[in-house]
Amino acid sequence: MIALLVAGLLMADTAVTVADNHPLRFTPDSPPAPPLAGQTLDHGRVLLRTLSLPQFDREVRATARITLRSAGDPWDKFGSLFLLPHDSSPPIELLRFISPFGAGHFSDHPKTASLRPVYIPHWADSVSWEADISHLIPILHGDVTLGLHIDTWTAEGYTVSASLHLDPSPHACAPPSSAEVVSLFNSTPLLPGNEAFTAFAAGPVDIPWTVSEPLRSAQIRITTTGHGGHAEGDEFTPREHILRLDGREIDRWTPWRDDCAAFRRFNPSSGVWTEETVWKSDTIAERIASSDYSRSGWCPGSSVPPRSIPLGPVPAGAHTLTLEIVGAQPYREGEQNFWNVAVEVEMEE
Repeated sequence: MIALLVAGLLMADTAVTVADNHPLRFTPDSPPAPPLAGQTLDHGRVLLRTLSLPQFDREVRATARITLRSAGDPWDKFGSLFLLPHDSSPPIELLRFISPFGAGHFSDHPKTASLRPVYIPHWADSVSWEADISHLIPILHGDVTLGLHIDTWTAEGYTVSASLHLDPSPHACAPPSSAEVVSLFNSTPLLPGNEAFTAFAAGPVDIPWTVSEPLRSAQIRITTTGHGGHAEGDEFTPREHILRLDGREIDRWTPWRDDCAAFRRFNPSSGVWTEETVWKSDTIAERIASSDYSRSGWCPGSSVPPRSIPLGPVPAGAHTLTLEIVGAQPYREGEQNFWNVAVEVEMEE
């Protein structure tokens, strides 16, 4: 439904479909399924669509929504709904997500019935996420190219729906945002030819940033998730992050999720083990799923919101953001450690 402005009055909001139950899968030997007037890349793992969005004369709340269902892939995989800027700068991620273990295809599978904990009435058939992306309104108008990616390596893959929702303010006097949003860095392998980014193991990574005019204020948004293919890898090991601007520390944090058990209903095909615990003075064996374990900034079945870091005024000139991931491990065979990091800056002159 497209928004119409008549004499400055709001008629309706805008809902834009990026994907409607579209298959994202790895099929190198088969032609991809035709998308909605889009382009499928990377053997079916990426969908690109160019869409035309309206420009509003008032404040707008923008929301990205995704619903995902396994079509046979039993594993957890990172994915993203992203935008390709016109100036060929790094992609801007609208919503980063991690698929759960098998929600959908395995939710009614006979083998998963015995794995369901007693506190879950049934396995979820899909998982949905929503993100407020209103800060991106300055670039969400006109012709925009949006992408949808999931890091699946199976022919079955996933079925995904994605959409943008633009909800203008009812107050005609509210001015639109004058901020500019620029992507400075993105190590997530979203497009064909991109590979896992492994440089953080060698030390801090510098990100250049040139400011043409003095900024009244600026805000960094950084999204970071750690991945690794073994029990002591960066996926399962807390790693402190240090962000500096021109050598001065501006933030220090550790991206870590210790609430992954809250997503258990979305993970029917997760591996299950037992661990000993004490109950009423007795040692008992308690079941725990792989999806329950804490991870570096994500859980199987979760979205990954960015971290916002206000900078205040910034002078014109050349600047350097430096991100250090303390103790990041090297990428080796059997120990595939890497970090997906996206950095964007919102600027007001």
